[in-house]
Amino acid sequence: MKKIFLTILFFAIALISNAQIDKILGEWRTINDKTGETEAVILFYQGDNGLYYGKTTRVFEKGKELFNPEYIGMILVKDFKLEDGRLVGGTLFEPHENKTYYGKISYNAKDNTLMVRGSLDKRGWLGRTQIWVR
Repeated sequence: MKKIFLTILFFAIALISNAQIDKILGEWRTINDKTGETEAVILFYQGDNGLYYGKTTRVFEKGKELFNPEYIGMILVKDFKLEDGRLVGGTLFEPHENKTYYGKISYNAKDNTLMVRGSLDKRGWLGRTQIWVR
């Protein structure tokens, strides 16, 4: 009886995690913290290796879309794995600063946003969180 309960619990958790990732996949707009304007559109997808990535599909400057081949297709979100409904263990690349940060990404169902945490340390203590919108 205990084994059956644990098996059902395991599958229920797996289904919930997969439902969350379906909501994370797709396009998201990055928002400038100071101006509130869209900076880029990032497409989240799952790679052939089972890890999750995000690449730039559109770039904006001062509210206007730019065609900048240097940034289009650039992979900014790399090597994330799904754990407890969140994406963890990957890195976030900031092209303007040419820096790579440790990252954690979670979906907020309440307002349909992503909370993207970039930090200098793996635990996420030294960093900041940015909200991305659909």
